[in-house]
Amino acid sequence: MDPIILSLLLGLSHGIEPDHVATARLLRSRWKIIQFALSHSAGFIIIAIPLVILIGDNKFLEIIADIVGIIFSILLLVQAIFDKEIDIGANKAGLLQGAFVITPTKVLVIVIASTGYTIPYSIEIVLSFIIASAASIISLSLFNLIPKRIYKIVDMGIGLLTMAYLIFLLVG
Repeated sequence: MDPIILSLLLGLSHGIEPDHVATARLLRSRWKIIQFALSHSAGFIIIAIPLVILIGDNKFLEIIADIVGIIFSILLLVQAIFDKEIDIGANKAGLLQGAFVITPTKVLVIVIASTGYTIPYSIEIVLSFIIASAASIISLSLFNLIPKRIYKIVDMGIGLLTMAYLIFLLVG
């Protein structure tokens, strides 16, 4: 599977996580929803790109990142199966949340982007996640298109797909 497509799917999954939907629904104006989505994405990029560059330059860290990615794929599945959202870190909205709250989808995109690609391509992988995440927060929140339990199905599918991809990278 193409890592850009996987990253886009992870971004869409990230954007429809219940905390993003709830935050966006609490915001009164379209502009505030857009600001939240963009600042959340900017917060993630501040952390993700340096990590991708650091991990990508070190084969040992790549292997560790793949193993961590498999663990977080399992967490994504557990999150979907037991209907429990897994967040680790600060609970501020926007920039701080994007930078410091660790979710399985964020970890997975960092792992995928740092696994054996050139730095420009790795950055494209991260940017595709950010674009998909922001677009899903904005569009689904503004148009109330999110069925109640769709994130559960999406998380399960993407968790399995990502786990298979990372296992393939580790063994292959």
